[in-house]
Amino acid sequence: PHPRIAWVPPFAEMGHKLFPASQELFRKYGFLNLEYCDINDEKKEEQLAHLDQYDIIYLTGGDPIGFRRNIIRSRLAGKLQKYLTTGGMIVAASGGSMQFTKNVSLFRLLNVALDEVFKNRSEYEAIGVVDYEILPHLNRFEPSFLETVLHYSELVDNDVIGLADGAAILHRSSDDFMCVGRVTRFHKGVMTPIDTAT
Repeated sequence: PHPRIAWVPPFAEMGHKLFPASQELFRKYGFLNLEYCDINDEKKEEQLAHLDQYDIIYLTGGDPIGFRRNIIRSRLAGKLQKYLTTGGMIVAASGGSMQFTKNVSLFRLLNVALDEVFKNRSEYEAIGVVDYEILPHLNRFEPSFLETVLHYSELVDNDVIGLADGAAILHRSSDDFMCVGRVTRFHKGVMTPIDTAT
């Protein structure tokens, strides 16, 4: 009834700015036990070592490349995978959700040419809990960027799943999931809507 939640931002500076507003928002929905969990400048090794004591781990949004870098530095990836194997619940938004996919290179397409992204794509592998890549905020992108994502999907073996704001993918396991809201699949250069729960 009163879950203890670890709130994990990608960077300490951003986290300190956003945490009070997040506390208030979570409180409105009845979640009173939200605890700041730093993986950047002020990380507490004891807190990270005892993530299994939390009922929920929440990864915020934010730059997925920097988030990935700090997950690696803090050795959080292994802890999250272990947490999942014991039945723990993880909730992730935007850049945080991209960490559980195969790769975070989609974010690089915003500023880097497709050919360049593919030259060193292997250097941007994510935790790989699920077998696809996520494109959050699908509804905010220009058609020209979505065209680039289509070309990207031709070059990768996995699907790219686009989520409009408010949409979600709910997993029971790595390959058992349902989608909610406006969700689109990019596969081998073809973009199709995914049937979702209402």
